[in-house]
Amino acid sequence: MRDDHQPERSVRPPNATNPLGTNRAVVTPPIDDVFELLSNDCRRRVCLFLRRTGIEVATLSDLVDALAPDASDEERERLAINLHHRHLPKLDEAGIVDYDPRSNTARYWGQPTVEKWAEHVEAVDDGPQAES
Repeated sequence: MRDDHQPERSVRPPNATNPLGTNRAVVTPPIDDVFELLSNDCRRRVCLFLRRTGIEVATLSDLVDALAPDASDEERERLAINLHHRHLPKLDEAGIVDYDPRSNTARYWGQPTVEKWAEHVEAVDDGPQAES
């Protein structure tokens, strides 16, 4: 449920190019939406994988292979189901990817704000751990 007082998503002019060089407008989600999206490790890893590999279109299998290369078949199936039903539709709704559930493909257009915060969270998570 959205707050009626939240600002509309800003969109670059149609003639602007996004980070991948296409003419599709880059949607900048509100910061609260960015933090909600990135609050989930799986969605963060999907965003980082797509950004780092430069893959414009990834299949569900590509994402499962990247996120859980050493997982059992059962764990991979569970991840595929979660990606298909929860995480990719949520990223699609926010305008981060275009997910086609019929072909199980996600097209990534680039989203600098999401990428920046995902990398920041990863750096903090991977940083030195405080001793208890």
